[in-house]
Order: sequence, then C-alpha cells, then structure tokens
Amino acid sequence: MSANESLNWIDSQQSALVETLKELSAINSGTGNLNGLASMEAAFSDLFTPIADSVEVIVSEEAEHADLEGNLQTTRYGNMLKFSKRPEAPIQVLLVGHMDTVFPIDHPFQSPTEIDDNVLKGPGVADMKGGILVMHTALRAFENESTNDQLGWQVLLNADEETGSHGSKDALVAAAGTAHAGMIYEPALADGTLSRARKGSGNFTLVAHGRSAHAGREFEKGENAILALSQAMGQLAALTDLSRGLTVNIARVSGGTAFNVVPDTAVCQFNIRCVRSEDQIEVKQQMDSLLQQWNKDSRASFELHGKFTRPPKEVSPGHQLMMEWLQDCGAQLGVDVAFKDTGGCCDGNNLAAAGLPNIDTLGVLGGHIHTDQEFMLMDSLAQRAKLSLGLLQRLATEGEQLVTLREGA
Repeated sequence: MSANESLNWIDSQQSALVETLKELSAINSGTGNLNGLASMEAAFSDLFTPIADSVEVIVSEEAEHADLEGNLQTTRYGNMLKFSKRPEAPIQVLLVGHMDTVFPIDHPFQSPTEIDDNVLKGPGVADMKGGILVMHTALRAFENESTNDQLGWQVLLNADEETGSHGSKDALVAAAGTAHAGMIYEPALADGTLSRARKGSGNFTLVAHGRSAHAGREFEKGENAILALSQAMGQLAALTDLSRGLTVNIARVSGGTAFNVVPDTAVCQFNIRCVRSEDQIEVKQQMDSLLQQWNKDSRASFELHGKFTRPPKEVSPGHQLMMEWLQDCGAQLGVDVAFKDTGGCCDGNNLAAAGLPNIDTLGVLGGHIHTDQEFMLMDSLAQRAKLSLGLLQRLATEGEQLVTLREGA
C-alpha cells in the first residue's frame, strides 16, 4: 500500500478496534489475576502472531517483598510475550506494552461502557489495552507497505508493569540492548499531550520490632513498635525536598493487635520519587544512615526492604530527536504533538536507563487511569495508530541517526 492507502486503511479499522477493545476490557487482567492474564496472553497472541516472524513466551521472574505484617513474600507474575520481525534489519525498534491493569478480580469495575459517541469507559481501555491495539494496528499498516525491509521490530508485552515490572525488568533491559529506538504505549493525556522526562521511583517497607507486654500489668517491660515507627516515619518524611523534586510519601501503615497489648511489630510502606539519578543514590545513603541510627539509639530494631526500580528518565539527544520526528509526523496529520515532564513512571524509565531513547505515551488519549472512571477517546485509536505509523516510517528511513547517536554514547 502507498502511504495514503495505509492511512485510509487505518481509518477503516476504527469500528473493529472499538469492538475488540470492549472485548479486551471485559477480561479482568489485574496483575495478581494469573488466569485472566493467561486469557490476555492468548488474545494478544492471536493478534500479533500473523504479522511476526517469531513468537516467544517468556516466564517472568519471581520477586520478593515485605508485606504489611513485615513478612517476606514471593510473588509470581504472568508470562511475557515477545514477537519479532526482521531481526537482521539495520534499524531495530522495540515496542513495549503491558497486559495487566490495577483492578483485581474482586474490584467492582469490570466492564466497558460507552458514555457517548466518542468516550469509552472501562478497565484498561486507556491503560493500556487500547494502547496495545494502537501498536498492533500501526505495525499491520507498516507491514503492508513496500519500504519496510530496513526496519525490524520486537514487541514485548509484560504482565506486571502496574506493580513495577519486577518480574519483567531484566527481559526489558535485555531487549533494549538490541534496539535503537523504543515505542511504548502508555496513554497520552486527554488533550493529546505526551510525556517528556519522568521521575524515578522506588517502593520501600520499614519494619519496626519492639517487645510485646501486657499494657496494664507490665507496660514498662514492653517496647512499643508503633511509637518507634512513628518517630522513624517523621524522619523519613523530612527527606522530602520539593525544590529538587524529591518526595517521600508514607503510603500505608500497619501494627498492633488488642488495646491491652503493647505492640511488638509495626510496618510502614512508602514511595520515593526523584528527578535525578544522583538524588536516588543520595537519598538511599541517607536512609541507610538513618537505619543505623535507629538500630543504635532505639530499644526497637528496624529492617528496611525495597529498592529503586524505576530510574529517572532524562532527555537524551536520541530522545529529543524522536520527539522532533513525532512532532513532524503529527504536523503532517494535522495533529498538534506536545510534551511535558511528569512525576509518573513506566517501563520507559528502565529502557532509557539502559540507553534506549524512547517515547512512552504513544497510546490512546484518555484519563482517570487507575480509577473506576478510567476512559479513552475512541477516535484516538485510529489517530494514534497513524501517528505511530508515521514514526515507524521515519525510523525506517532516518533511523541511522539514532544508531550513530547510540554508538557514540
């Protein structure tokens, strides 16, 4: 097909895309629902296999974390899917999406609803089942053109992005090492704005161990873990420095049993976000110093679990070039493409840290993600597929510039 024929073909897919998205949204694929994720795996295998040279199912790694009782737990995740085309081509693109949502199987938000003739509300319609359909449609259109032999691609769909990609991070980083550009299908904002730089993020659990005692008979023999933890939490929160974009959010706290028992265990879980990689290093050193101080000065003992799993995504020369290309593609379609920095994280953080320039909000236009009001604009399915097609075409013809930038890094 010619370029114009490709755009017309994408427009002709609009109704079918909406219907497919409704079917996908009705499948619960919360990160912990392995059966639901297996259904998503089968659905996306059916979609991508016909256009790929090879298909691979990758078993995600297990991850260990501390729960709200302070116990270490091992978590299993759904499988990843990898589709490849023309691995011998001189330009290689990695396209990434996630099959999981934040809605567990017992959440009341389970099915899609058309709000009006252009708004579809439903779990995962924006984040990011709609985005994966945008990706698939752009690749189908690209494969129907005759100028595709210069560009090869890999699609990697993981099943644990919503909880930090702990089981898929190594596979993502390995795939990034074989590519020259990344395209990730998180949703854009409802006005079409895409993300530029992103903060890095880490989730941590602090466990305080005190000494249990009867609150009436032997209060003095106890050591209140909740009180010890509260003092520590205040010091953690004080690490926040808004002038540097560094935030410490105390998110969840647990501890104690009966009113007449001095609590011997208390747990808090918290998130830290930073603009710069050096800030992650510095704040981790500060936490380690505080941990030593608490264990030295307090009658309680402390354990700290967790780590930074999302490095900050800073704007590299390759990233800047890709943004300019996408703006050119938008201009040809009559679409204004704008970028802005965000505090949110995604797999684009990890790919950028691995040296891969990427644009990470190429999915549908939508909003209220991670809530039971999640929605997407239905006409953005075709619009964003055409935008991605334009970027693929640009990479096929001018991608050597990214190869040079990466080799010179």
